[in-house]
Amino acid sequence: MWGAAQLGRWKWHDPDVHVPLLVDNDTRLWVYSPSTLTCSDPAAMIGHCDQAQGSNRSFYNHYRSAGGRNGHFDIAQGGQHDWNSWAPQLAAMAPDMTATIR
Repeated sequence: MWGAAQLGRWKWHDPDVHVPLLVDNDTRLWVYSPSTLTCSDPAAMIGHCDQAQGSNRSFYNHYRSAGGRNGHFDIAQGGQHDWNSWAPQLAAMAPDMTATIR
């Protein structure tokens, strides 16, 4: 999506790199991550389903240790990395986002 990691573009899209800025700006976050290491739709995860759970947990720990307190984190026991699991989260997030923007 952003080219090879060695080209340096990944860091601009990696929220873990920007944790200090997210915390300093009190940016509202909503993170949902099912526990599965597989995907029902691998293309939706660009073939990296197995990495999502670990990187999301790592981000959560980094964010909290940096003092982040404005995030909703749902590290679910079930679900898949697909729209059947993401859609209810999107529906739940919409009112939260609307309230935050106002």
